[in-house]
Amino acid sequence: MSGRTWKVQGDKTEEIKKYLIEHGGVEEKVTSVHEEWKIRFSDSVFIYYKTGTLYSTPSNSLDPAVDNAWNFIDSLAGRYVAPSKDFLIGLDETGKGEIIGHIVLAGIVFPKEIFHQMDLVIGPADTKKKHDFNYWDDLFRKIDHFRELGFDFIIETIPPWEVDKYNINKIMDVVYQRILSQFFRKIPMDKCRIVIDDYGVGPTLNRFLNFLKQQNAEAIVAHDADEKYLEAKIASLISKRRREEFIKKINDSPEFQINGLSVGSGNAGDLETINWLKKWHSARRKWPWFVKTSFKTVREIEGKGTKVQKLTPPIRESLLSKEFIDEFNKGRLSVEALSVICPNCGDANKSVTFAIFEEKGKKVSGAKCPSCKKLINDAGITLRYYCGYALPDSSIIRRGLISKDLESSRFFEGFTIVIPAVVRKECDVGAGKKEFERLSEFASKGRIKLETIGRVEEIPDAFSSVERDERIVSSALEYNAILITADDSMKLYSISKNVFTMFI
Repeated sequence: MSGRTWKVQGDKTEEIKKYLIEHGGVEEKVTSVHEEWKIRFSDSVFIYYKTGTLYSTPSNSLDPAVDNAWNFIDSLAGRYVAPSKDFLIGLDETGKGEIIGHIVLAGIVFPKEIFHQMDLVIGPADTKKKHDFNYWDDLFRKIDHFRELGFDFIIETIPPWEVDKYNINKIMDVVYQRILSQFFRKIPMDKCRIVIDDYGVGPTLNRFLNFLKQQNAEAIVAHDADEKYLEAKIASLISKRRREEFIKKINDSPEFQINGLSVGSGNAGDLETINWLKKWHSARRKWPWFVKTSFKTVREIEGKGTKVQKLTPPIRESLLSKEFIDEFNKGRLSVEALSVICPNCGDANKSVTFAIFEEKGKKVSGAKCPSCKKLINDAGITLRYYCGYALPDSSIIRRGLISKDLESSRFFEGFTIVIPAVVRKECDVGAGKKEFERLSEFASKGRIKLETIGRVEEIPDAFSSVERDERIVSSALEYNAILITADDSMKLYSISKNVFTMFI
């Protein structure tokens, strides 16, 4: 049992003190000028500070009387706003102001019935201070078992080079809307309270939040939301845990150490991080992928005085079919409704052709219109943030297409790559196995997310191509994932089921 902290003012203070004494508490002499009163209650000590903070030390005996006292105090001065809907959704991010690494966005959801249990575990955690990965991981492990009681979360990332190039609030708007749409596949909108820590929410997300309010959902955008709303605090914890996991891997990698220095916390005020940046630059080494080179600290080290002028991200709704956008704006993410509109010839396509090619001496990748064969500019970033999920079949895994792209042109950067059991079974040898290893390495660095679904043991050895295709397409529909294939028959079958397909 951990200790507990509350903010209490006025008459409630005396009411709490009275409760503790009437139920066997003994008042003790204060030992600090900052303490107002102190009461020993069972094997816990309740200390009320002049600042208005009430703290209870842990009960090592797990005495139910202490838990009852905490419940009583919660009823008077709960540290978080009590549930007002059946389901609580929190959205928060971390890494926006850090020099190193992705921005990590997290969405969490849980039913109101486990609010108190989650509070006991997470409530005392200080998400405002810097902690190492082990601190966040320990908290995460404590709440992870609540998944069987309805707790769930989704994590998305924005890579450093897009932070360097774009004003990211538009990206965050779209990603948060997609996270909410994924939650709404399982829970009704009108039963939800949605709390967003305000990062400068733009018109895209505001429009969607207004729609949710019209559906009788409760939508709250607040600064420092994690101080008032438990769901926002848990989202903050989840995002910080993922970010610190990435930072730990970077620090542990000899590849990114120089003169005995590691990158440190990645914070602009961290001397270890600044010294690492200076040493790396003085060695005339190219910045690693995780350094945000647009940040003032980095530019000063490089001797560049001008501020980077950032662009509006080219997330182009005009490339997506009206049916898809209409569904998306109603909180329904649907790969079946998705078509890509070619800006060159005007065709609406249920499939596009993916290609990696040379341009000015560099490898680039993109989506081409199958009708006019021209490149559809900005299709990659638009599909990544509006859809976010891609499912490769065995023909793609064996070619090593996704890892090759991530090594050069980064079309699939930030996607969640869904690998069904049938694909894992078919590709667990040779080139396929090597591709899985490469994808796992990219996932460990936060470059992509990997999601394996189904059990390989349940896939029969005698397996027809028709049944295989049916299973793969069914998985794409379940996850609203773009299907990627180099197989003509798979492409035709996928399109016949209205699954948006990327063909190699």
